[in-house]
Amino acid sequence: MPAYTFENLPASEEEIDYSDLERKFAIPEQEETLENVVVVDNLPIVDSSKEEKLIKVLKNKVFKKSGKVKEDGFHMPKAEVKGVEKTKGYAFVEFETAEQAQAAIRNVNGFEFEKSRFLLVNPFMDVEKYVEVDDEYRAPPAEPYVEREHLRSWLADDYGRDQFALYADQELSVWWNETAQPAEKIKGRQNWTESYVQWSPLGSYMCTFHRQGLVLWGGPSWSKLMRFVHLNIKSADFSPSERYLVTLSADPIDVEAVSALLGPENAHQNPYTAADQGNSVCIWDAHTGTLLRSFAPPVAKDGSPAKTTWPQFKWSPSEKYFARMTHETSISIYQAPSMALLDKKSLATPGIQDFSWCPRVLTDPRTGAARPELLAYWTPEEGNLPARVSLVSVPDRALVRTKNLFNVFAAALHWHPSGKMLCVRVQRFTKSKKSRFTNLEIFRTGERDVPVDVVELKDSAVAFDWEPTEDNFRFAILHTDDPTPPQTNSSGIAMAAVKTNVSFYSFERKGKLVKKEGFRLLNTLKNKSTTSLKWSPHGRYIILATLRTMTTCTLEFYDTDFDQSAANKSGNPGDAITLLASTEHYGITDLEWDPTGRYVMTSASSWRHSMENGYTLWDFKGQMLHKVMLERFKQILWRPRPPSLLTEEQKREVRKDLKAYAREFDEMDERKLHAADAQLMTQRRRLVSEWETWREQVGEFLEKETDDAVADGYKLPIAADNEDLVVEEIVEEIVEEKEEVVG
Repeated sequence: MPAYTFENLPASEEEIDYSDLERKFAIPEQEETLENVVVVDNLPIVDSSKEEKLIKVLKNKVFKKSGKVKEDGFHMPKAEVKGVEKTKGYAFVEFETAEQAQAAIRNVNGFEFEKSRFLLVNPFMDVEKYVEVDDEYRAPPAEPYVEREHLRSWLADDYGRDQFALYADQELSVWWNETAQPAEKIKGRQNWTESYVQWSPLGSYMCTFHRQGLVLWGGPSWSKLMRFVHLNIKSADFSPSERYLVTLSADPIDVEAVSALLGPENAHQNPYTAADQGNSVCIWDAHTGTLLRSFAPPVAKDGSPAKTTWPQFKWSPSEKYFARMTHETSISIYQAPSMALLDKKSLATPGIQDFSWCPRVLTDPRTGAARPELLAYWTPEEGNLPARVSLVSVPDRALVRTKNLFNVFAAALHWHPSGKMLCVRVQRFTKSKKSRFTNLEIFRTGERDVPVDVVELKDSAVAFDWEPTEDNFRFAILHTDDPTPPQTNSSGIAMAAVKTNVSFYSFERKGKLVKKEGFRLLNTLKNKSTTSLKWSPHGRYIILATLRTMTTCTLEFYDTDFDQSAANKSGNPGDAITLLASTEHYGITDLEWDPTGRYVMTSASSWRHSMENGYTLWDFKGQMLHKVMLERFKQILWRPRPPSLLTEEQKREVRKDLKAYAREFDEMDERKLHAADAQLMTQRRRLVSEWETWREQVGEFLEKETDDAVADGYKLPIAADNEDLVVEEIVEEIVEEKEEVVG
């Protein structure tokens, strides 16, 4: 702008030259981008009269949680079909920001809009990218093949050993279990985890917990396989086949805090968007590390945080569905992998207290076809309505079976591992309401019309455990006259043990000797101090343990099929139950069978108390094999094994030739023991050799020092007559001692 004086002032405002100011304060033009636009495919094809309604549903229900769509942000191309203008089945949706568009892709892609109609959502920029692809094909450069470690390599161990994780002080380590010699350490690391350790259900992954999130480890080298960023993570849970991972944090998700933690150079690794802000539960793809969906913490009817148990989500055995209770009014069932609510609505269950999936997908005995998956739940009494146990099939939500219950105080659901039986342990009041007793309502879910057997107990049952065998429906139950829980300290240790009884029941089919089929009492073990029942993973053997009690710490090992001759003689299978060993582990807090059912690990954790912390290894007969005391010992966990790939026929063949296999295994164990002995002898010889070498070096040094001292005039002391000095020592020993009383 030229300089102005009074003589050359412009006649009007339009004549003023602002070119220099415009150049100085010019705002650079921003390149227009379409990263906030997505393409939605597989929409219903509708005419103009239904277009507005379709847009309203998409905007207010489908894309509402992902972000705000711009005004007139829906664009649906149309075409004339038989004289009627209809949409083409896809739409362009424009959001306010690119982040909201990314959230829409993650949340809505694969969403079930209608039955069997899943929406496909992709970035608009991808369409532009594919349009500009060169017509001439160019092969991509071949990437070198990188062999991945086998996540189940430990199953190929020549000796068939199992592994366990040990967490003591600040060190987490993994070990091979040994019987005749100490455990063999595989890997150990200081500060490998910050809180505790956990295995995945099939043993493929070891999980460590950190303030930044969770890490999966595995393979022979124990390398890092996957990291999941979830700040201040508290708990984690896998789906049955380890495809999905659920994590819980005590803190709501803060997208900016995660970005700050990752740093500017890793901002693209932030899995969260504005749609996840404030949520606390996340569901991930365990294979790829992708965040599939996050959920807000559950709330009560009054809007306050609801009390929940872990896991919050429970998975069906097929991993197609997962569910949780909401507001004690319904069960929300979601589909995987779309993460969408089944049928877009929850299953109404007013007052629901608990629910559980059947652990197996049952088959029709006549056709062999798979049945719908089963879900069981119970609701308490309310007004004039009785308590109720219901079985519902999924996904059709059909009511399979229901039973009304009265005077119910509490209930617990216990599925048999085969899924063919469901025991509902019902705590009931007497008519006077002054005492309680227990009924077992056992649903035979594997049979037509689901008949129900009732087992009545005169006292209160405090624990229940099915024997984990395929078709032998036997269970143990712990019951007592005094259902009041004993007083515990802040660490959960009971001050005294309560007297309990343990009863065994078995299901008997109708036959020549059995007039009425149902559950029969086999035996009752009275006046015990048992607090926990632990069946072997393959059944038959059971441990009655007194855990987390200051005054008592007993372990009783039983074989429920030991004395068959006594059972055959009396006609009662319960007479075969035999005590194999009774022992103690002072301060015991935890007990766990190994996956094969051959060994048992008991431990005393410093998380509960500080007395004699460590672990003890037992065999299934109750014989102690190893006892290890460790300062600040915290946790020990067996590594789970996946189900066997052998068929039942192949297993029978193995059992038939078991003696031949046993001889081979005994020879392997003996060779291994000899090898260990040889290794010990070699080590001892090495130590002796090192000692002798040191003696020679010290002798040569002393001889040189002596010669130098003599040369300097030092006179060595000489023994009298150059004879060895003999020292006599008299030791008195009492040969016999006799006491007489003098009157």
